[in-house]
Amino acid sequence: MELVNRDASLKVKVIIAHVVEKYRYIISYKKTWIEKCKAIESLYGNWETSYNDLPQWILVMKTYLPGTIIELQSLPVISNDGSYLGDQRIFHRLFWAFRPCIRGFAYCKPIVQVDGTWLYGKYRGTLLMAVAQDGNGNIFPITFALVESETKEAWSFFLKNLRMHVTLQANLCLISDRHESIKSAYNNPENGWQFPPSSHVYCIRHIAQNFMREIKNKDLRKIVVNTGYALTEATFNYYRGEIRRTNNDALSWIDNIPREKWARAFDGGQRWGHMTTNLAEAMNSVLKET
Repeated sequence: MELVNRDASLKVKVIIAHVVEKYRYIISYKKTWIEKCKAIESLYGNWETSYNDLPQWILVMKTYLPGTIIELQSLPVISNDGSYLGDQRIFHRLFWAFRPCIRGFAYCKPIVQVDGTWLYGKYRGTLLMAVAQDGNGNIFPITFALVESETKEAWSFFLKNLRMHVTLQANLCLISDRHESIKSAYNNPENGWQFPPSSHVYCIRHIAQNFMREIKNKDLRKIVVNTGYALTEATFNYYRGEIRRTNNDALSWIDNIPREKWARAFDGGQRWGHMTTNLAEAMNSVLKET
């Protein structure tokens, strides 16, 4: 209990070493892992309790932090025979945005980076996040959502609430990876990103990763990144020519992506020089241990 209270992410082997040092007795890895889980549950509660506490947490947020936006979706509990178990419901999705973040976004650059990261609890799931950058270059988190995974429906739930409650202005630029679910959710008129008008562009780092999976050429990967970062059309065409001279399949692959989606020379300045989703990735790393 004492060890876990100081650091819940403590490795099992460290606990084993502590027991050996203190009691001169070696316990198995499995037994140590089970006891660590029990200590965590004793200190912080179990997973079921945490999910059951969510409605109360939401009520407290709305009461003591006025202006907080929260959208909770739940599902009915269905038994093995297909019937509903009374009025019982289980967690499905949760979107939230704090009022200071909502108000503060109006003073940030008109860009939003979105990304998802896995949750490592008993019930898994995914944390979706939207992040911006203020005038001092600071990372500015805007909204969060807990969803089942990066599905079309989950991204629609997130992007629709993001647009409705926070990113209302015109000429906003959404930066993401090329995940089909994000593209589908953005292009869905019901989610509000077509009016007022906005744009959707891709992270160059993810394009480079996709390129490596298809073409598998590290030297060409560097040229593709340079092509994306090129500030002028002439520089873009120079690097594109380098790709053409080396591999026509690589050229066809890169030409299949609209230039304004990934090349700085053709984006009209709409992405404010942000070529990646690194701001969102940075927030993910901050929250990873938690």
